[in-house]
Amino acid sequence: MNRSMINATNTMTQLQQRLDLVGSNLANINTVGYKKRDASFSDMLYQQINNQSDEASEQGRKTPLGIRQGAGALLSQTKLVTTQGSLQETGRQLDVALTNPNTFFQVQKDNDGTVETYYTKNGSFHLTPLGNGEVQLVNTDGNPVLDSEGNTISFSTDFRELQINKAGELTVVSNEGNEIFALGLTRVNRPQSLEAVGSSLFRVPNALNQENGVQNLQGDERAGAGIQQGFLEQSNVDMSKEITDMTLTQRAYQFNSQSISIADQMMGLVNSIR
Repeated sequence: MNRSMINATNTMTQLQQRLDLVGSNLANINTVGYKKRDASFSDMLYQQINNQSDEASEQGRKTPLGIRQGAGALLSQTKLVTTQGSLQETGRQLDVALTNPNTFFQVQKDNDGTVETYYTKNGSFHLTPLGNGEVQLVNTDGNPVLDSEGNTISFSTDFRELQINKAGELTVVSNEGNEIFALGLTRVNRPQSLEAVGSSLFRVPNALNQENGVQNLQGDERAGAGIQQGFLEQSNVDMSKEITDMTLTQRAYQFNSQSISIADQMMGLVNSIR
């Protein structure tokens, strides 16, 4: 009975983590560029008890010899799902969507004095004034968007139009002439390895680099990025699937809770026997 209570308690702890994961996915269903995470479970360590030493007495048995006592279920991993989200038309000149699921924009972020490059699917860009007659291209959180050389993008405020082609080239049209910037685009061959840091931003782990799957797109390589101006990629969260997962997880949590109650009742019954 103690064993059943331990198993149920361990499993309930892991099920709660799955509920938290489903809740996070549902909370970000309207977050631009959000990529959901899926949970997978495995068995915890189990103990093999050889209660029958005479194999001859077990002739005809279909199951393995002995008794296996487990310790419950374990949430073994949470996998980043990088499938393409649906595209929503906005008509904004600075809204751009990437139709290639392995391609990301580059964004610069200052973390307590340490400047790092992050990657995002959120192509909702804005302009912020620099105070010197120029504006800078930033994301929704005000972090600078980088070009293909890793530099920030800024230009004069007297522009007339902004155009972004399918290769990710930003053309600033003004009376003095046109200025062209190449948005920083990165191809990640194993996007499941990216580390989510919030605000639809991802970090490349130290073990993942250009040699094994991270590439800064240049020249003709940019043609396959599939950029669409005036669109935004929505999250890839499927509400019906998340609700189903939440219901199944809650039922499993309830069953394990009931097993603890039953084990407690049985222990009380045993203790009451005189």
